[in-house]
Amino acid sequence: MMSKQPRLTLAYVTHAPDAAARVLEELDTADAAAFIDDIPARHATTVLSHMSSWSGARCLELLGPEQAAAILRDVPFHDSVGLLRFVDKDRHADIFDQLPARRAKRLRRALTYPAGSVGAWLDPDVPSFATDAAVSDVTRYLRQTDGISHIFLHAPDDSRYVGALPAITMLRRTASTRLADIAIDPVAPLSSRASLASVATHDGWDRYLMLPVIGRNRVLAGGLTRVSLRKGLLEHRVSRTAAKGSVAAQLLTAFAFTAAAMLRFIIPAKLTTADSWQEDRHSG
Repeated sequence: MMSKQPRLTLAYVTHAPDAAARVLEELDTADAAAFIDDIPARHATTVLSHMSSWSGARCLELLGPEQAAAILRDVPFHDSVGLLRFVDKDRHADIFDQLPARRAKRLRRALTYPAGSVGAWLDPDVPSFATDAAVSDVTRYLRQTDGISHIFLHAPDDSRYVGALPAITMLRRTASTRLADIAIDPVAPLSSRASLASVATHDGWDRYLMLPVIGRNRVLAGGLTRVSLRKGLLEHRVSRTAAKGSVAAQLLTAFAFTAAAMLRFIIPAKLTTADSWQEDRHSG
C-alpha cells in the first residue's frame, strides 16, 4: 500500500509536519489512522508529534499494538505520555508488551503523575554525570551528541541532584579534571510533583532551555524543556476542561493549538526562545 502514497504527501509530512498534523486532525479519525498506518513509522512519528494528544490518541487506538508501539518507541518521551493519557487504558497493557521494557517502565511511571504536573512532561533522558566523573568522560559524550549546551550533575553515591555545568566549560579544562573541582551552577531544580503553571516563571529559564527535575530525596529524575512546558500547559487545559471523546474536546483541542501561535503573549517572554538541542530533539 505504501507505493500508492504520493511522494509529495510524505515530503509534506517531513518538511511541514505541523501543517500536515492540522490536516489530519480535520479528517475523519478512521481516515487519519489509515493514513498513519500506511506510511513508514518514522513519518508517522513525525506527524503524531505535532498533533494534539487527543487527536493522536484517537488514531493510535485504531492501530494494532505493534504499530502503535513502533510509533511510541520513537516519539519524544513527553509526547508518548501525552498520547497514552488519552488512549483507552484497556489498550495500555498490549502496547506496553510491544515496547522495550525500560521504555514501558518509564511510561507507566510518568502516567502516575497528574496531567498538569512537571513529572508528566519531563524527559528522563538528560545529559547527567556524577560529580566524580572526569572532564574526559563528558567530552567523549559531547563528541557523540550534537548541540548540548549544559550537563546536569548528581552525587555519585545516591544520584541526588547537585547542579549544572555549561558544556563549553569542558573545553577549558584538562581531561583529568574532576567535575566536582569545577565551579558548579546550583540552579534550583523543579519538583516532579509541581504544577506546570507554578514553574513557568522559574528564574532558571533566563539561562537554561532545559531545567533539572528532581523526584523523591532530590534524586535527578530528568529535565523539562521550554517546548514541553508550553505544550503541557496547552494540553492540560484541554484534558482538564473537556471529557475524552466529546465534541467539546475536539473543539477545545483545535482552539488550543491555534492559540499556540499567540502563546508568547500569554506566558513570560523568557519561555519563547526555541533554538536548542533539547527543543530540536523533542519537538520533532
